[in-house]
Amino acid sequence: MNKCKKIKLFLIVLSIFFCEPFTVFAQYSDKWISLKYESVIHKPNHFYFSKILDERRDKSKVGEVYGINQLEKHLKLSGGTNKNLQNYLSKTFEKNTSEYPIMFKIKELFVDESIDNLKIKGKCKIKVVYSLQRDTTEFELTDFQTAITYTRSLGDYNNYELLLSKVLDKSVNYFNEWMVENYDKNSKLIKSINLVIKPDYLMDNPEKGDTIFWSPTRKVTWNDFKGAMPRNTKYSAQIFNNFEYAAPLKLGDGILTIELQMKVYMLKSLSWTSSTSLSDYSIAHEQLHFDLTKLIVERFKEKAKQILTVDNYDSELQLLFIEMYREMNRVQKEYDDDTNHSINTFSQQKWQSKTMEQMRNLGIR
Repeated sequence: MNKCKKIKLFLIVLSIFFCEPFTVFAQYSDKWISLKYESVIHKPNHFYFSKILDERRDKSKVGEVYGINQLEKHLKLSGGTNKNLQNYLSKTFEKNTSEYPIMFKIKELFVDESIDNLKIKGKCKIKVVYSLQRDTTEFELTDFQTAITYTRSLGDYNNYELLLSKVLDKSVNYFNEWMVENYDKNSKLIKSINLVIKPDYLMDNPEKGDTIFWSPTRKVTWNDFKGAMPRNTKYSAQIFNNFEYAAPLKLGDGILTIELQMKVYMLKSLSWTSSTSLSDYSIAHEQLHFDLTKLIVERFKEKAKQILTVDNYDSELQLLFIEMYREMNRVQKEYDDDTNHSINTFSQQKWQSKTMEQMRNLGIR
């Protein structure tokens, strides 16, 4: 190789060595912006933002954009992303602890641009989850996402603040409207519970077709035992009595009102007797079965006042029902075993006296 060729090759290698690194290092720079929260006007309905949480994976920037000479830039918020968002979303909201403290959790927030046919196409997107924390439990109320697309000419651009402000405004407006719609409807917004115990169903007018509801003035009679006597039974009679509950809900001003109404009843078609058991003594034994169920229901009401909580009121009420249903079966069996199905007159009188005393103390006899 002659001297001239060696010089040319050396210049080419030198050019590559010195020029290529400048291309890499000059590719990215930072573009700093600040959100203009002065323009935000929001009137929150029954809530305030207690926490602004940036839960994005990369919290250092809010986008990748193009500037002069089509150089890519990291779009960043002056003073930090979290501080800007706190200022922006909290500026017009006065903290009122009587309202709902809402966590504003940002899952996505970015501006992204690409070059296409000497134009820059961009997208500004936000995704937010709104949660309510009560004690140690967090409830996700709803979520929202929106995006703004735009096309602009090549060169620097100064409207990123406006784009971010718009998607943030939309996210706040959405939740404001959601609260207006759900404030008196959504069970997750319950602040407290008001339990109203209504009189037992049809206590004053207890007969309804096949059903007789427990009443202090209406005693069961042998005419109420309409069912067929089972074959191969050693017993002379059996009453089918039971209890249920209804609990319609009303939500208003964050207070859930539960109107608890019990149903204590017997079914004629499932209660039976033999022709040899028609005595006042025997019917008194069956009536006491009915009265014992009524006592269980009164215990149900007292326990319902104590354990109902905001977060688990429905499941606790159902669990209480199961507990008291088992208690009813246990007491009914104990009664029959102790009295030998009314044959033991001494035990029968003991149960009769004890039950009547309990009912008088409760004011239901």
